[in-house]
Amino acid sequence: MPTSYDVIVVGVGAVGSATCHDLARRGLRVLGIEQFSIPHNMGGSHGNSRQTKIAPYIGSDYEPIILRAYELYRELVEESGQTDLMVTTGFLDLAPHRNFPGYKKNLGHFEDLNAGQIQARFPQFQIGEPYWGAYDPAGALLRPEVMITTCVRLAMQRGAHILGNTKVLDWSADSGGVTVKTDRETYTADRIVFCAGPWTGKLLKDLGIACTVTRMSFAWVWPLKNVKAYELGAMPCWCIEDEDGIYYGFPMMTDVPGYKIGLHWYGQPVDPDCFDRTPNAHDEELIRKGLRRYFPEANGPLVGLRTCLYDHTSDDVPIIDRHPGHDRVTLCGPLCGAGFKFVPAYAEIAADFVEKGRTELKSDFLRIDRLLANTKTA
Repeated sequence: MPTSYDVIVVGVGAVGSATCHDLARRGLRVLGIEQFSIPHNMGGSHGNSRQTKIAPYIGSDYEPIILRAYELYRELVEESGQTDLMVTTGFLDLAPHRNFPGYKKNLGHFEDLNAGQIQARFPQFQIGEPYWGAYDPAGALLRPEVMITTCVRLAMQRGAHILGNTKVLDWSADSGGVTVKTDRETYTADRIVFCAGPWTGKLLKDLGIACTVTRMSFAWVWPLKNVKAYELGAMPCWCIEDEDGIYYGFPMMTDVPGYKIGLHWYGQPVDPDCFDRTPNAHDEELIRKGLRRYFPEANGPLVGLRTCLYDHTSDDVPIIDRHPGHDRVTLCGPLCGAGFKFVPAYAEIAADFVEKGRTELKSDFLRIDRLLANTKTA
């Protein structure tokens, strides 16, 4: 194996694998380095399912990002033949009010449903007044592990070298290039992209930018009755605004037993290198509360319970930008707990910075300057 490349990608989770794929497709000599196995369940890119939708982002800064991400996900499905990577399910957003932040009613990208209409169309949800629903027919289910392995496979078929179970010990950058020391070998490259997920905060500490990592949990349960109502084809992806946070879930799939549900909130701050990953009774109770309130017929035996990590900036907007102190360094993260739907577009922006030093995709709101300005005035 060579030790010199055009670009090194550190972290081969969701956005790292997509970045390796994009860079390799451009003909660059790519080395991807991942400290765990590929894929793994140590960060935030596992759990068999993620959801995406378009309607909430139309008219916002994220509009060009989500539209491009949909295009790229479809291209990835076509290129790989991996048809279960992205499955259209529809997306149902429920809240105890009619004012859905981000949804622009005059643009016609979703259906506005009252409690009665929700019950008639989706009887699985035990929702009454004052709840309202916004249904996005373009909503889809994404498969994180399938996506990561697909991107890695395609990147390696194009000549990329990708190493799992390889820990980065140190790195440096100067006018001549970058050097990365690992527990296996030392590598050099013209440029480097950090897609380190929950470990990104440690890279940004010298810039005075605070990043928070939080421990989350999600579960699979087997419905007590009417199982078919929770299966793919009958159930959309969904989220429900609740006093405890935002519950979210997915239709049941054939390769994972049980109905998946989680609680999207900011969780317990942790060090990604040192925290209790073992699910506990409190984790399960958070899930059970949501099941008792909204899906009592699905509140059955626990099939699986896992933890994962979210990573946040102070304004909960990701960073996709060149490092302000190193022209040869690109930062791709944190992704702020809602990044998977945007991943291929984020990867394309990062690859643009590597190849051209700029991107055509409108994404200035992701630049790091906004956070550096806050550190200067603090």
